[in-house]
Amino acid sequence: MTNRLTDVNPIDIITHIEQNFNRTQATGLNCLIFLSLREQTTVAYQRKEWGFEDIPEQIVSWCDSLEECGLIQLAEEITAGLLDEIIAAAVEPTNAQIIAMQEIEAKVNTPLLSDY
Repeated sequence: MTNRLTDVNPIDIITHIEQNFNRTQATGLNCLIFLSLREQTTVAYQRKEWGFEDIPEQIVSWCDSLEECGLIQLAEEITAGLLDEIIAAAVEPTNAQIIAMQEIEAKVNTPLLSDY
């Protein structure tokens, strides 16, 4: 979906964030987006007010060119990306050990429940 007025594609913003932002920057941009929606201001205003200088102005202006619905969808995509990253880190084994297959030894005289 491309923004009619400025031809900014939210997918391009997401791609840029995924390729160039660390977790802190992505979280910061998301905070600025939500603050701008809550306070009914621009993302640029919130960036200036909170001093998030690590968020590039170009990305901020792209965000501000989106309509409210597009901005919410962008925030949703950023959040999903952050959650995916957190889940992947939680599931990833911290100590990679090779698990060797072990033979199961058959027990010939296994007692039955009726033997008790």
